Amino acid sequence: MRRSPNALAVCFALLLWLVAFACYRAPGVATGLAGPRETLYLAATAAVGFVLSLVFYVLAVRRGRGLRNQVRVGMAAALLIALVLGHAGLDLYMIETYLRARVVLGPNARVTGQGLLFLNNLLTLTPVYLTYAIGLSLGLSQQAVHERERRLAAALAATQEAQLAALRFQINPHFLFNSLNAVMSLVGSGRNRDAETVVARLAEFFRATLSSEPDAMVTLEEELDVLGAYLDIEAARFGERLRVVIDLPDELARASVPHFLLQPLAENAIKHGVAPSKRAVTVTVSALEREGRLVVQVRDDGAGGAPAGARGEGVGLRNIAARLNAHYAGEGVLRSERQARGFLAEVSWPLSFTQATA
Repeated sequence: MRRSPNALAVCFALLLWLVAFACYRAPGVATGLAGPRETLYLAATAAVGFVLSLVFYVLAVRRGRGLRNQVRVGMAAALLIALVLGHAGLDLYMIETYLRARVVLGPNARVTGQGLLFLNNLLTLTPVYLTYAIGLSLGLSQQAVHERERRLAAALAATQEAQLAALRFQINPHFLFNSLNAVMSLVGSGRNRDAETVVARLAEFFRATLSSEPDAMVTLEEELDVLGAYLDIEAARFGERLRVVIDLPDELARASVPHFLLQPLAENAIKHGVAPSKRAVTVTVSALEREGRLVVQVRDDGAGGAPAGARGEGVGLRNIAARLNAHYAGEGVLRSERQARGFLAEVSWPLSFTQATA
């Protein structure tokens, strides 16, 4: 069973200080010199170490998550030194007040008895704290790797499910029939060149859908090319009732996007915005950067034929939300709203770019 970072920190600190207590207690047991007072003192020392270890975890690990690595390491080192010094000083106080132990040195000694006890405390406690810091770091790193692998596996599963949904709902006999019917209408009206264009776009759309890898990440330019092929086919079907506008700034052309993420948004615009309308409807797909995030909007100015909320409850949009969560772990957002005229659907996630290939 996978433990949370908090549980890992608590369990490791508890185990480490129990081992430390046993090691501190072992010499007294072996020699028969350790009595109840010494045992209680060592238990108190281990308890203080346990508490201070958790303080280290909260301040250095949890509170430092948003800092740069160099700053986090420096802060953790400074905090570790402060905790060891503080624990050593408190330990010295317990030795003098509770155990009433003293170290008597000769007149020529260069250190005092207190100084020698304090130094001994430092040498005894420092390895335990270092072990906790290093072990905790390794444990959390390994846990982060496992979490990343889990998210990648979830992203692959969600993407495969999304592609199956795309094949099931997009490339179906009804869609193919409408596309071929549009081609026949164009040929019948003598618009052979337009018919050829639609057939070419239909082949491009099918090829992109069937040949893509389930977990593919593509550039936004590539994603909008495929989306444009789909909208061109629908434009042939609806004629003058559908106008398409795609706005892609040059600086966002190579932004990374999960393949076919935007397809259900365009389908919703066609199904609920264009199909029920008797007038011309414009479907606008636009991309922009907002505070380090890529924002893609699909907007239509149709009257809309779906009941309130229906556009946000379909399989396609649930698929988008699941894929965003799998890819971006809560950083991906899907938002939709009915407007005075038409409907707006918006997706956003942290902006990143696909490296150009040679």
